[in-house]
Amino acid sequence: MTWRSRAGSHRWLNRSYDAFLSATQASLAALKVDEAWYLQRYDDVAKAVVDDPTRSARQHFLHSGYFEGRLPFPMIVDERWYLTNYPDVAENVRRGNVASAQEHFEANGYREGRLPFKL
Repeated sequence: MTWRSRAGSHRWLNRSYDAFLSATQASLAALKVDEAWYLQRYDDVAKAVVDDPTRSARQHFLHSGYFEGRLPFPMIVDERWYLTNYPDVAENVRRGNVASAQEHFEANGYREGRLPFKL
């Protein structure tokens, strides 16, 4: 493979990533972001919004927050269901490593793709 063909493949990857990013952001646009909750929960975002008043909690979530694993609004975890369906979490609660299913979901479960309740 020559240098030119490798460089061409990087351009293809960049276009692919940009298309993925656009599609993801378009699908996220349907989500309602709880502005007040988001800014209270993530004080770093609140400070950034003050520094750049053209930004909002919603803009942050769509462009960065989702990809950082931040929640767009509070989600109430069904403790019994969560601990039944995720025995590893139940064991960590039993051992005292995490206080509750809710705490686990907010700290790790959301980013891990775990559901907070039965759909």
